[in-house]
Amino acid sequence: MVNEIVKYENRLNSIPLRKFNSREMNLFFSIASRVRDKGTTEITFTFEDLRNLSKNGRHGETFVQDLSSTYDKLLSLSAWTDDGRILTKFVAFTEYSIDREKQIVTIAVNPKFKGLFNQLSTWTRFGLEQFVNLRSTYSKTLFRLIKQYRTVGRRDFTIQDFREILDIPKSYRTTDIDRRVLKICREELSPIFKGFSIKKLHKGRGNKVTGYSFTWKAEANDQDDFSKSSWYEVRKKITNIENNNSLTEKEKQNSKTRVYKNYSPKPIKQKETLPSEMENNISDEKRAQLMQEIEERLKELDIDNKHI
Repeated sequence: MVNEIVKYENRLNSIPLRKFNSREMNLFFSIASRVRDKGTTEITFTFEDLRNLSKNGRHGETFVQDLSSTYDKLLSLSAWTDDGRILTKFVAFTEYSIDREKQIVTIAVNPKFKGLFNQLSTWTRFGLEQFVNLRSTYSKTLFRLIKQYRTVGRRDFTIQDFREILDIPKSYRTTDIDRRVLKICREELSPIFKGFSIKKLHKGRGNKVTGYSFTWKAEANDQDDFSKSSWYEVRKKITNIENNNSLTEKEKQNSKTRVYKNYSPKPIKQKETLPSEMENNISDEKRAQLMQEIEERLKELDIDNKHI
């Protein structure tokens, strides 16, 4: 999978993706990665392109159903423009045509919506591969919200805003959010964001939670923070997990398992080097040792490399 860049105006982060499932989110942001800087020109995707971009393993009519349901959800988005005098709401895309015979999808952006993807003054950007590898819709949304503040290293939410933007059921109590939302987010995001931590916010006396504070090691403006399907990227993520003292031992184990399952082994190039934040050069012996660690862990998990 080519590591596509998703980039859009920050306002999109304030639009809750209500009722989107994980596959639909992957398809939407796969489309968004190609819509960027294309104005309102029609864009055509082959089914194969969208399956590869979104890592969707479905075929035939089940994949068509995913495409159709994604567009149904897009129609429900509360997209808007507001110049201080006039508030206008509109649908995001003016055309979404699915050709079963040719296996292509044709999409055009509403002219009033193009500002979210074109000529951006403020933006959120991330690697599509990192996003689609996340399983939970809560993790996917929080990932985007953190990426908006990636160079800051902190993002706070009131409990009301957090529930709204992550589309958390109203029936969820604080304990439910802990177990069904925050626990999964810790396990999925700790490998990506170094020092990732979640703190509950309280106001005044009592234990009532009024919000959440998310912190991580701030990224440099020019940091290459895009995930790469490589063994050294796996080692970097595992190191982030092992050094994160806010995780329980069980969460560390679960988090590592998620990383290994997402890893797609490929041949190591003879002159392959590590990212700049690690050593620029590494001995063949050390390279082989690290690769063996990964292969042994995969065997422990009883995962067939060819089917990850």
